[in-house]
Amino acid sequence: MNKTNRIAYGDRIYARVMKNGRTILDFMTESVSNLSELITQLRNLMTDFRGMVMIHIRNYHQGWGAQRLLMV
Repeated sequence: MNKTNRIAYGDRIYARVMKNGRTILDFMTESVSNLSELITQLRNLMTDFRGMVMIHIRNYHQGWGAQRLLMV
Protein backbone atom coordinates (compact mmCIF):
# COMPACT_ATOMS: atom_id res chain seq x y z
CA MET A 1 0.00 0.00 0.00
CA ASN A 2 1.13 3.56 -0.53
CA LYS A 3 0.12 6.91 0.94
CA THR A 4 -2.83 7.30 -1.44
CA ASN A 5 -4.29 3.95 -0.34
CA ARG A 6 -5.83 4.99 2.93
CA ILE A 7 -8.50 3.30 5.01
CA ALA A 8 -11.04 5.39 6.91
CA TYR A 9 -13.50 4.07 9.47
CA GLY A 10 -16.72 3.27 7.63
CA ASP A 11 -15.07 2.40 4.30
CA ARG A 12 -16.25 -0.92 2.91
CA ILE A 13 -13.14 -3.10 2.81
CA TYR A 14 -13.05 -6.48 1.11
CA ALA A 15 -10.12 -8.80 1.75
CA ARG A 16 -9.38 -12.15 0.13
CA VAL A 17 -6.64 -14.26 1.68
CA MET A 18 -4.99 -16.85 -0.53
CA LYS A 19 -2.45 -19.56 0.22
CA ASN A 20 -0.86 -21.67 -2.52
CA GLY A 21 -3.35 -20.26 -5.06
CA ARG A 22 -6.37 -21.28 -2.98
CA THR A 23 -8.76 -18.87 -1.27
CA ILE A 24 -8.79 -19.56 2.45
CA LEU A 25 -10.78 -16.50 3.59
CA ASP A 26 -13.13 -13.92 2.09
CA PHE A 27 -13.80 -11.05 4.47
CA MET A 28 -15.75 -7.78 4.41
CA THR A 29 -15.77 -5.06 7.05
CA GLU A 30 -16.70 -1.44 7.56
CA SER A 31 -15.26 -1.19 11.07
CA VAL A 32 -11.52 -0.69 10.61
CA SER A 33 -9.70 2.62 10.41
CA ASN A 34 -6.28 1.46 9.22
CA LEU A 35 -4.37 -1.46 7.75
CA SER A 36 -3.13 -2.66 11.15
CA GLU A 37 -6.69 -3.13 12.40
CA LEU A 38 -7.60 -5.03 9.23
CA ILE A 39 -4.62 -7.37 9.56
CA THR A 40 -5.43 -7.96 13.25
CA GLN A 41 -8.97 -9.01 12.34
CA LEU A 42 -7.71 -11.27 9.55
CA ARG A 43 -5.13 -12.92 11.83
CA ASN A 44 -7.85 -13.59 14.42
CA LEU A 45 -9.88 -15.43 11.76
CA MET A 46 -6.91 -17.48 10.50
CA THR A 47 -5.78 -19.16 13.71
CA ASP A 48 -5.56 -22.60 12.00
CA PHE A 49 -3.24 -21.40 9.20
CA ARG A 50 0.54 -21.01 9.26
CA GLY A 51 2.95 -19.69 6.67
CA MET A 52 2.96 -17.05 3.96
CA VAL A 53 -0.37 -15.84 2.55
CA MET A 54 -1.32 -13.23 -0.05
CA ILE A 55 -3.95 -10.67 0.93
CA HIS A 56 -5.92 -8.91 -1.81
CA ILE A 57 -7.48 -5.76 -0.34
CA ARG A 58 -10.17 -3.67 -2.03
CA ASN A 59 -11.51 -0.38 -0.66
CA TYR A 60 -14.81 0.13 -2.45
CA HIS A 61 -15.50 3.59 -1.03
CA GLN A 62 -12.18 5.07 -2.14
CA GLY A 63 -11.80 2.96 -5.28
CA TRP A 64 -8.44 1.29 -4.83
CA GLY A 65 -7.08 -2.22 -4.52
CA ALA A 66 -3.76 -3.62 -3.31
CA GLN A 67 -1.98 -6.86 -2.56
CA ARG A 68 0.44 -7.71 0.19
CA LEU A 69 2.19 -10.74 1.61
CA LEU A 70 1.64 -11.65 5.22
CA MET A 71 3.28 -14.26 7.43
CA VAL A 72 0.74 -15.90 9.74
